[in-house]
Amino acid sequence: MGKLDERDGIAILQLIVFPFILAAAIFIWSRSGWRVGGKIWRYPVTLSLLRIAGSISTLIAIDHRSAGVTRAENVCELIGITPLLLTYVGILRQIDTEARTPPRFLALVTILGFVGLILGIAGVSTANVAYTKVDGQWTYSYHPGALVQASMGIFIAVFVVTILATGWLYFQLSFSLKRFQAKLFLATAISTPFLVVRLVYSALGDYDSNDQRFALIGGNATVYLCMSVLEEIVAMAISMALGMSAVLEKDFVRLRRPDQEREVENEPKYNGI
Repeated sequence: MGKLDERDGIAILQLIVFPFILAAAIFIWSRSGWRVGGKIWRYPVTLSLLRIAGSISTLIAIDHRSAGVTRAENVCELIGITPLLLTYVGILRQIDTEARTPPRFLALVTILGFVGLILGIAGVSTANVAYTKVDGQWTYSYHPGALVQASMGIFIAVFVVTILATGWLYFQLSFSLKRFQAKLFLATAISTPFLVVRLVYSALGDYDSNDQRFALIGGNATVYLCMSVLEEIVAMAISMALGMSAVLEKDFVRLRRPDQEREVENEPKYNGI
């Protein structure tokens, strides 16, 4: 087995942490209902699976480095931004038991996230990447194109719109908040600074191609750890911890689809697609 470097250590960290986040997300999903909850809590599950898959690819590359393995690492890294951001769209849906936020608005935000995902995958697949092997070590030069930059712009827009919508909903419900809603609002509020740093890291890598410290491929490992990996881990740990606490509250509301029979009078309808 080849010698482990800092990137490999980061992959091991993710392999240790994200299974716990995955388990927490599945627990919340089960408590909120598999059918309707799938539209809300599938995103942290997807993010966890992507981070686990990406970490496995990184460790495989220790002894079996190839363009295909490197591409798998990079695609898993990039497309993880979509479920990361849509996790907070899902939290917004879970909070909004009275469907005050227009369902079409939330659907549009979700669709924009997937448009960014498609553009990002296409951009990474066609990006200009130079591979060089020096003294047995691979080095990379990565220059993102217009598709990747457009993708990043969409992700930033999705994040800003989601935070603004969450703030608007908070003021709408501020005098009638249930305990579970307060905890989910708190999850978003505490996570936001970490998400901002995470997006700044990606934006610097996509828009400033001359600074390879932030590059998706071959960037500085310490910067990647501090501005991307740890930010994601902390944001998701906070969200999942408060999410688990929220679904265990006695006043937690399980949303139901309009075509399902209501279990109690005046039970809110599901406000998503």
